[in-house]
Amino acid sequence: MEEKSFWRKNELIDAALDEFSAHSYQNASLNKIIKNAGISKGKFYYHFEDKKEFYLFLQEAAYQEQIEFQDKRMDELVKGSKLDFFEKIKLRTQIGAECAASFPKYVQFTMKFLNEKESEETKEIIEYVNSFVKKNVETRVEEMVTDAVEAGELSDRFSKEFIIKIVNHFFLHSNEIFGIGEEFDETKFVNDTNNLIDFLKFGLSSQGGS
Repeated sequence: MEEKSFWRKNELIDAALDEFSAHSYQNASLNKIIKNAGISKGKFYYHFEDKKEFYLFLQEAAYQEQIEFQDKRMDELVKGSKLDFFEKIKLRTQIGAECAASFPKYVQFTMKFLNEKESEETKEIIEYVNSFVKKNVETRVEEMVTDAVEAGELSDRFSKEFIIKIVNHFFLHSNEIFGIGEEFDETKFVNDTNNLIDFLKFGLSSQGGS
């Protein structure tokens, strides 16, 4: 979806985050969003065809801003360090929690979406959002795993393709693995993730961590 730039864009996004975080997609009021943003309907429909196009724009805008925040922090903290593959995943999770604290409205919006019930009206939206998130995650995971394999940080007992599948599943389904609902507990999420990363690194063997 192409980048959109217009007057009171931030106000529109802020009003939309409030409305879509409080209500399901179907029940959210576009008229209320437009009114609270302080723009005219004519201005809104000049930039967006309908509620669906605007919602998809909002999803991508929120996701992209969080990714940019996380990438910047990751670059700052990793630069000059000697963190291995597993430590980098833990760090990215901690940065994710930091991002959640910095953008609480995005977290509420995302949690609401993750619990959105699929219907004839929302099916295409859910598929589209999941598709661009999946593509982004898979690209980053492949880069991380490739770097780790080349650095000799991962066991050669498993193929790179297998490792990529496992790590992709973790990032794409963490809300299911940890049972995350509309309430997001940052501390619990980081602890659960660290435990899972240790499991991936050491396994279930009693000799794993020795």
